[in-house]
Amino acid sequence: MNAKRVALQACIALALGWALAPAPAVAQDLTTPHVSVIRGEKNYWSGIDPINRDGTYNVVVEIPAGTTAKYETNKDTGMLELEQKNGAPRFVQYLGYPANYGAIPRSVMLKSKGGDGDSVDVILLGPAVPRGAVVRGRVIGLLSLVDTGETDDKAVVVMENTPFAKVKSIPDLEAKFPGVTTILQTWFTSYKGYGKDGKLMLSSNGFKDRVAAIKLIGDAILDFEMSSVTEADKRPLDPKGNPYLYRHPAAKNIGE
Repeated sequence: MNAKRVALQACIALALGWALAPAPAVAQDLTTPHVSVIRGEKNYWSGIDPINRDGTYNVVVEIPAGTTAKYETNKDTGMLELEQKNGAPRFVQYLGYPANYGAIPRSVMLKSKGGDGDSVDVILLGPAVPRGAVVRGRVIGLLSLVDTGETDDKAVVVMENTPFAKVKSIPDLEAKFPGVTTILQTWFTSYKGYGKDGKLMLSSNGFKDRVAAIKLIGDAILDFEMSSVTEADKRPLDPKGNPYLYRHPAAKNIGE
């Protein structure tokens, strides 16, 4: 009888333990100012090819979906670093990023062509992935942005092996996932807030199609090959001016 009572008490205790156990913590950005540099297996700026032979793009994830720490690729070290602003680590003072955010390696938006001197920015649609991950995806278009008077377009890429993988274009994205384009446009035009003139610091003219995205990325890759690396590190070019690596037609800088 005592043995049965002990067993019953154990079952009750176990049940109460489950009932009183704390709920799982909500996903959050655990980055602190002390964790400010991430070194990859390869140089994030120049050590990873931008396009694969099947036409998919490689994206270096700098900011996972849902987080606010503003990491970027340091062109000199090839590592991811937490941005500094006014002597302090930079965290977006807004809702966390609505999608993974990163860059196409071995690409550059030249300042001489109106760019910012950094890699092509990417909005990567899919579940959150760790910072520093290199993820394959297909480009479907561009989010057109103007930041304090300067063009700051973002490539929209869908991640492989996710619900977004079958999306072919921006209209297709809106048809299959209603509201996503609105969310992206609203977030990216709002997260920096208002300027001194009382207007949002960023504005958008909407989205551009896949052809425009392919050409922008292809041109940025070629600009990298021609201007940002040493002769010894340049990829060989074919007679049409495209790196031999890019065999898939959709990967060429001429669009489709």
